[in-house]
This record gives sequence, C-alpha cells and structure tokens, in this order.
Amino acid sequence: MDQKPLFKAPYDIKDVSVLFAIVAIVLIVAAIYGNNLFGLFQENINFG
Repeated sequence: MDQKPLFKAPYDIKDVSVLFAIVAIVLIVAAIYGNNLFGLFQENINFG
C-alpha cells in the first residue's frame, strides 16, 4: 500500500491560493462585521 505523505515538497499552488482566499475572505468579513458592531456600540453607549 502506498501512503501519501502529509506534505508534498512541491506544494500545489492552487490549493494554497484557495486556502489563502478563504482566510482572506473570513478576515475581511470579520473586520467589516467588527466595525459595524463597534459602530452600534458607539451609537448606543456614550463612553464618558
């Protein structure tokens, strides 16, 4: 039986770019969501 190595030396560029795209989208969504939440907090609560 031939076992596939966990990490191949020549990385698959497509897989890496897809992973990177997913991470980037998640970060962007989180940043926008966080800004909107912070804006709501600022509107509802007066700090000082």
